[in-house]
Amino acid sequence: MVWKGCAMFIRTGVVSLLAAGLLTGCLSSGSSSSSDVGAAPVAPDTPTLRVGIIPDTQGGGQNTSVMPMRALMEFYREQDVDLLLIVGDLSEEGTPAEYAQWRSVVDDYRDDFVMLPLQGNHDIKGTDQDWYDNVGELIPGDAIQMAGQRDKNYALVRDNVLIVTVSYGQIPFAYDFVREMIETYRDQVDHIIVSSHNTMVGSRYGNIRERAVEAYDTSEGDQQFLLVHDEYRQLFADNDVIYVAGHEHQYLRSLVSGYYGGHYTELVSGNASYKGYDSRYGESELIQRVVMTKINDGSVDGTLDVNASILTFNGALVDYRSYYESHTIRSNEDGMRELATPDWKLIDRFTRSAERCDKVVFPSSIPAGNQLNMTHDKSYRTSLCVAGSGEAARILDGENQIFNRYDTRTRTTSIEPGVSTAQSNTALAARYYRWLHIPHASYNPNLNNSQRVRLINVGTEDEEVEIRQTTIDLKKQVSLSWVAAREGAKSAVLLVSGIQGQDGTYNGARGAQKRIGEDIGFAGSFGDGSEMGKQPHLLPEGRVNSNWRLDDDPRGDDFVLQFNVPSGADAAALQLARWNDVTGGWEPVVAADCLSALDYDTSYMSSLPADVNAECSTAAGLVTVGTPYFWVRLDREGAFALIDR
Repeated sequence: MVWKGCAMFIRTGVVSLLAAGLLTGCLSSGSSSSSDVGAAPVAPDTPTLRVGIIPDTQGGGQNTSVMPMRALMEFYREQDVDLLLIVGDLSEEGTPAEYAQWRSVVDDYRDDFVMLPLQGNHDIKGTDQDWYDNVGELIPGDAIQMAGQRDKNYALVRDNVLIVTVSYGQIPFAYDFVREMIETYRDQVDHIIVSSHNTMVGSRYGNIRERAVEAYDTSEGDQQFLLVHDEYRQLFADNDVIYVAGHEHQYLRSLVSGYYGGHYTELVSGNASYKGYDSRYGESELIQRVVMTKINDGSVDGTLDVNASILTFNGALVDYRSYYESHTIRSNEDGMRELATPDWKLIDRFTRSAERCDKVVFPSSIPAGNQLNMTHDKSYRTSLCVAGSGEAARILDGENQIFNRYDTRTRTTSIEPGVSTAQSNTALAARYYRWLHIPHASYNPNLNNSQRVRLINVGTEDEEVEIRQTTIDLKKQVSLSWVAAREGAKSAVLLVSGIQGQDGTYNGARGAQKRIGEDIGFAGSFGDGSEMGKQPHLLPEGRVNSNWRLDDDPRGDDFVLQFNVPSGADAAALQLARWNDVTGGWEPVVAADCLSALDYDTSYMSSLPADVNAECSTAAGLVTVGTPYFWVRLDREGAFALIDR
């Protein structure tokens, strides 16, 4: 399965031949969801593993944030989650009293979940013995332990998922262990998770920023990380790793590039603490594409977010849903308040299989003249994506008009003579450009800022490296995935995911809701090298509600799907259908008398073909010259297949 002419990552795999069920992704209770975009056929005869994520629960003073933690545990129990990734910073100081608080919640759910805890930077303030006594006993007995780091760095295989857990500060030293686990179990599993406290790139911290760009000669961890971080990036990209982290107290999903090809998914799990953080650096455009972020540092309206995310694995399929709820709790003494009856809101999702084609799609806000520069493609158009069973499909047309926007804050840094690996501030700025950011040039524009990193107060004792505040538009990861035929389908099933993943929100650097259709972005953010800011963007009318609730957006961007008729099949006896998760069956994308015999033309994005009745709701066609194929204009993603006419 290959793409041609597009910059994207391909991961091939074997789709289960037993696929015959559905992954709805809907909440089983407490949801206001009115639709479920992107439902995916699954394999009911294979185990389903549901993995939840517990972000940082440090509570300030000497406390664990008991209330958000309990709300998450209740939610995950309602959703039949099997396993929890606990990504560190369980407590503020790692004291026995805090562990007692933490266990007061955990012990109520011991029978509900397998729990995989790791140490964060606050947990290492305590003693190892307290960690072993209170946390180590939760780790399953069949976990594979890294020598010398028992109950801190370990791996576990459940069903067809490998999970590798690495505690705070251990990433530089755990590369061989992580690689060995991936190489040992790669052929036995379809999915790999690496869970750690540190982000690799993130938005606020990030191992690459802290340990490579701003590395210290005096830090063994920094110097060791310099030797392995490129290898990590490629190892993760080659194996389609989902990297799950905490530490940043804000939600982020991004694609991180391999060192010499491909990408992997980084999930920054968000917050379950009594403190939130602002947006410091945002996207590192040289190696990172941010596809969803939500910021709330608690200073705007007095609320904080608690984030809940679930990865559901079934055979070669993974379905991901991320939710949040806001609350005013700042201490355990406040009680549950809003979290007593939370209204979980869906903010992020994807559905994909191991056999898929991906494309990174840029927003339509790209300045004129830059759209075709390198990878700056705002079109949903793809090359043909061919399934292992021979079916083929692609997206013919459509543009990314519905996207999110967010701000960052200005940050400054400088070298510490005799300690920093960089020997000057000029060298430090160069390291930012080597590993994280793109210096703006006409042949390689930086769409985020005209002077992304610059020296200020040059030649004075106040000389510093400044990473400017800027405004960033999110990208999309559009995936075409294949799974085997199910319930009446006469072809393999195509899953389209990623087009309806954003709803036009504009998030300020501290979490304030801004207006994408009215507010101008920070100076230099326009993307053409000038000092203009990003301009207001008019969203298509009637498509989204721009309210941080993906499940109440009735329609997404228009796009045109092409689905080829398999070789030897009678095209006239087939029709293209979409799975309806409410009725539990296939529905034709259009009525038979609304099917054109004409090739697709770009004018059909806004009009109907001449041979179609004007009463038809959308444009669609069956082309029988050459390789026969169906095409249809859609405004919702989902699962598609050929069925009998």
